[in-house]
Formats: sequence, C-alpha cells, structure tokens
Amino acid sequence: MAGGSNGLVGKEDMLDVLDLPQLHAKPSAAILLSTLDELRCGLPSWDMIPQSSTQPVGQSWKGHQNGLPAYLTSIIASPLAWIADETERERIWETASARLAERSGRSAMGDLFRVFRIPLYVKMASSSETKAENRGSAGGPNKDGIIEFTLYEPALTADHLGLKTWAASYLLAKRLPLLRHNPYCLPALHYLTGYHMPLILELGAGTGLVGLAAAAVFQSRVLVTDLPEIVPNLERNVRANAPSIGACDDVAVEAAVLDWTEPAVLRYSTDPDRPPSRPHRHAHSFPLILAADPIYSPEHPRLLVQSIAHHLSRVSDARVVVEIPLRVAYIAERQDFRMRMEQLGLKVVEEGEEIGVDDWGESKSGGEVEQVRCWWSVWAWDV
Repeated sequence: MAGGSNGLVGKEDMLDVLDLPQLHAKPSAAILLSTLDELRCGLPSWDMIPQSSTQPVGQSWKGHQNGLPAYLTSIIASPLAWIADETERERIWETASARLAERSGRSAMGDLFRVFRIPLYVKMASSSETKAENRGSAGGPNKDGIIEFTLYEPALTADHLGLKTWAASYLLAKRLPLLRHNPYCLPALHYLTGYHMPLILELGAGTGLVGLAAAAVFQSRVLVTDLPEIVPNLERNVRANAPSIGACDDVAVEAAVLDWTEPAVLRYSTDPDRPPSRPHRHAHSFPLILAADPIYSPEHPRLLVQSIAHHLSRVSDARVVVEIPLRVAYIAERQDFRMRMEQLGLKVVEEGEEIGVDDWGESKSGGEVEQVRCWWSVWAWDV
C-alpha cells in the first residue's frame, strides 16, 4: 500500500487506486479505516486561483482520482463479511460514504464551516509595505492586514442557495479594499463612519461575507439582508464574527429580512410574532448598496433594481457595487439588469472581470474547484 507511515494526505496526485488495500485481499478494519482517513479530502482553497484563465484549477489532481469514487463505492457496497465486528463495519461504510461525499461537490456535503481571509488594505505598488492604519480592532486583522471570517454553511439544498458562500461574494469582499482607495469609485466613504444607523446595505447577503468585510474594511455600520429562511443563519454568522470586525461602536453588522417583492419592508426580527427591533428605514437612505451573485432567475433583475431604486440615496456620491458570475445560462438576465439600471438613471463608472473558484455541483475529478469568471461593476447616478 502506498503511503504507510508517510501517509497519503497531500500525495493523492501521485496515487494509483491499485496502491490502495484491495477488498479481495480482505484487509483488516484498522487498515481500511486508516486508508479512508488518509483519503480525507478537505475543502479546496479558494485562494488557489490560476495566473491565467487557460490554466485549469487543480490541474495536478486530474487523472489520478478518477478511480477513487469507484473504489469508495465498492467499499460501501461490500458486506465486509470477513470483519466480524458489526460496529467496525458500520464505521467503515460511514467513513467511505463521507469520503465519497467530499468528492461529489458542495451539494453532497453536510453542514460545514469555511474560513475566508480578506485583506483590509491595499499594498501600494511603490512600496513593499502594506498601507495600514491603527483601527483599534479587538480581534481584527493580523500583522499582514488580513482578517479571517469563519462562516457556517448548513447542508445545501436547491431551494436555499443563499446558505452557501459563492465565488462572487468572495471576490467582491476582496475587492472592497481596492474600491476604498479609489475615491472616484466610492466618494461617499468619507461620511459612512460615525453614524449609529447603517449607511451600507447588502442585498441578498447569503452567509454574510461581503457585509462583514465591508464593515471591517470601511469601519462602518452595515445592514445585511436576505429572505426569511436565510436570515437565521446570516444572524448566526454575524454574531460569531462580531469580535473580528472592530471594537468601535460605529462598526457593526446588523441582519434583517428584506424580500425584494416588498423593498420598503425591513424586518429586524426573524420571529413573525415579535415587532421589528428597529423602525423601518426611510426610502433613499443608503449611499452605498452591495450585491454579490444576486441574479439567478428571470425575475431577479426587475426585483433587484426595484429594491435598489427604493433604498439608494439620491445624492451624487451614492454608489451601487455588484458582482455577477458570467454564467452562460443567464446572459439575458444580465442584459436585463444593465438595461433596468440605466433606465433607473444609473451608469457604470468602473467595471471589470476577474476569475474566482467555486465548488458547486459534482466535481469532475474529486475535490476539484471550478473556475468562475465574474463581472464587477460600480454604478452612480447619471447626473
């Protein structure tokens, strides 16, 4: 068996299935469990982004894991009759099933925690040092100006896609420091601090990564919103990461229910039997609105722009920042979104494309993330 005392972890790219314990040889329960433990496939890093769009992500793993799903399936299907202990057999089947799920994409996994590392500052090209400021953060960034957020994701279903952190959210969260240092992109930042009411609104916040990053990067209060079935987990992530974003009273993240079909109604409590904990906000009270991956149905462009129209401040410095994956299936929806934003009186002042990674769906070669090209845009009133 390949590995032995050296282990298989980190060496699967050199591994052949024939090197693993074969069932016809009737390996012991201890050997099978040890092998399955070393075949553990953790969540791939989303920071492993290729230098060019033509270089496949996870390329070194291709061609070496193709036989592993069949190997794991054979263990699950085997009665393991030579292993007398029924408890041991159950452990082997359960562990093999877990290893198979790890290679079947995010939709096959259960509950999990993800850790995202977000830069707070921009490294200036003319200096080797990071441009940083003393913000008095309690548990905030490390010495390199990186802050970590740990987000809980319940088991994912097609009905509740907001329970997953998507590539566009991670890309937008990492872009915020760049936008912060571009006064043309976000001129409203100079008055986003020092207020006890949030002036930054995130629509369709999902697990809360973008809103948490915005609070930390901009040192401001942020209101993150989503549908009623998503907000309980959103609130959980906000509470868990509150110590990371700062110790100042003016830096905080609040969560509320906002259904785009009723953009004027904000509910700060997810309990329908309790009144909202805050008064509803007046229209046009947010000078900065953020949205990541907000469009995945034909109705979303209209509803999203309708919500932006209600909440975006009418001051000339107001901005909307959106990051949308360039999925082929949603070309018409992206065109509809752009048209409706322009009809509202907004124009693009900055835009670009970038590549991220995601793990939605079934992995083609096990544990592999897939590239996602996204379009980011900054919108302002066309005055």
